[in-house]
Amino acid sequence: MRLNYYEFPETVDAHTRYENGALHTEGHCQEGRDDCRGCTIFNGWWDECPNFKATQAEYLVGGIKVSEAKRLLKEFGGAAWTEHCERDGGVFEVTDITLKGNNSKFKYNHHL
Repeated sequence: MRLNYYEFPETVDAHTRYENGALHTEGHCQEGRDDCRGCTIFNGWWDECPNFKATQAEYLVGGIKVSEAKRLLKEFGGAAWTEHCERDGGVFEVTDITLKGNNSKFKYNHHL
């Protein structure tokens, strides 16, 4: 199994990270409310409200496609990699994802 990860650089703000797949850990309503519950514009989940602004978000995005990792690398910089896992869940190799080239070719003969 292969698991792909992308890590944002520290210069990217929390809301931009959230909009690009990172989990938010804190946020608020831009209308001035404590949260978006009861918002006059949106009545669904508070973090789906167009007025929601993430103030803290994770830097790491996991479980993404290589193409998404390349898009994020191209747009923001940062780092992306693939963890190659055994069937028991142990990682036996980590390879960088680069903007150029095909990242699906393995340099090992290992049965996953």
